[in-house]
Amino acid sequence: MTDALRRTLEKVCPGRVVVPEHAWYDRVRLLFNGMYDKRPSLICLPRDTAEVRSVIKYARDAELPTAVRGGGHNIGGAGSIDGGLVIDLRLLDGVEVRPDEQRAFVGGGATWATFDDANAAHGLATTGGTFDTTGVGGLTLGGGIGHLMGRYGLACDNVRSYELVTANGDELVVEPGTQPELDWALRGAGHLFGVVTRFDFQLHPVSRVYGGFVGYSGEQAGRVVRLFRELMTTAPDELTCTLLLERHGVAQKPAAVLSVAYCGSDEAFIERLNKKLREIEVLEWQLRTRTYPSMQAVLGRLPFGLRHYWSARCVDGLPDELVDRLVARFAEARLTDPFNDTILIEPIHGAVRRVPAAQSVVPFREARFNVTGMAIWAPAEADDQQTAWARSVSAETEPYSRWGEGYLNYVSDQSGDATARAVRTFGTETFDRLRAIKRTVDPDGFFQTSYGDRR
Repeated sequence: MTDALRRTLEKVCPGRVVVPEHAWYDRVRLLFNGMYDKRPSLICLPRDTAEVRSVIKYARDAELPTAVRGGGHNIGGAGSIDGGLVIDLRLLDGVEVRPDEQRAFVGGGATWATFDDANAAHGLATTGGTFDTTGVGGLTLGGGIGHLMGRYGLACDNVRSYELVTANGDELVVEPGTQPELDWALRGAGHLFGVVTRFDFQLHPVSRVYGGFVGYSGEQAGRVVRLFRELMTTAPDELTCTLLLERHGVAQKPAAVLSVAYCGSDEAFIERLNKKLREIEVLEWQLRTRTYPSMQAVLGRLPFGLRHYWSARCVDGLPDELVDRLVARFAEARLTDPFNDTILIEPIHGAVRRVPAAQSVVPFREARFNVTGMAIWAPAEADDQQTAWARSVSAETEPYSRWGEGYLNYVSDQSGDATARAVRTFGTETFDRLRAIKRTVDPDGFFQTSYGDRR
């Protein structure tokens, strides 16, 4: 069956069907998270929507389990499948910018680096991931936290419409006026209702930002978390800071690294901000006026293939007792190569919190912060220990959380009762609504789902 499907797909995507015998199979199948070493039988790389529709049709006819890969960055390994077919969208990476309309169309396989560079040429931007190697599609469909979210909302809040291919091969233009239920679902829980081949984004005038990062000694972690809390509790929309308790510098010493992105123009505010940030002794100061793509790359890039386990919880606040618990967990982190354990704290503020809940499925808009234990390592024999450390961070955070697993893009663990986890994150009513939409557009469960059962 696989050989017959391969021959058929070769007619649809000539020279772009990869099988295990190919010399570059391992390179193409590689995912960001090396814990998921999946070996699909076929990897097909379509280059336009028509080819995507044909690939889906033939895969359905062959009854072959199918996964969709955008940027391959999904922390839970959702971009691949053992023994089945991967529809790899990396060739659908075109960007069309319409600067007069402050609007851009981008393919479902593009990365933020590609998208941001195209927009920056016109002095425009929209909220995207804080790591520019992340895929536009996967991040946006899961909500999309980013440096501009305080001013412009999540990535999904800036989507005007989606071009989606369903499991039946139908091509839909999804927007509030045409497909209100599906539009709602795609904004925060949209990974598994079909293949989004093209996004239409609203852009904003962002030519330059004041930003970068400030590094502090790990010994000052508690003070820095409290400083970050104060900043983001009172921040204007234009300021978004992200805090990482991580290793830093050539010596790989424990540090508190504060990412700063200010997209406003108030010089007096910048002066006050700088003064505030220097209340604690600084190890490294990398704040300056820079391009938005430069801001997107300021946290660096992690290579694909490292092992990751992330465990996140959204919280109402950062009370002192939680700060102390997080600092204690950081003291137990492994930081020297091949380990890079990190506690990431992101704000939920500004425009993100003002979007009416009825406009999207995003579950965490009322939260104040997203706290994530990010275990990152290389040797497989350390899996159990590293996973336990990341889970210990979320365990300390759990008593202060009421949104389940919160931000779907950070969910590593696909084991256990998926239905129970989804209900805990979205609530029973929202979960039932999502499942009803899934059964409408994919009644046979062709696309794998995390929402309990496949339909």
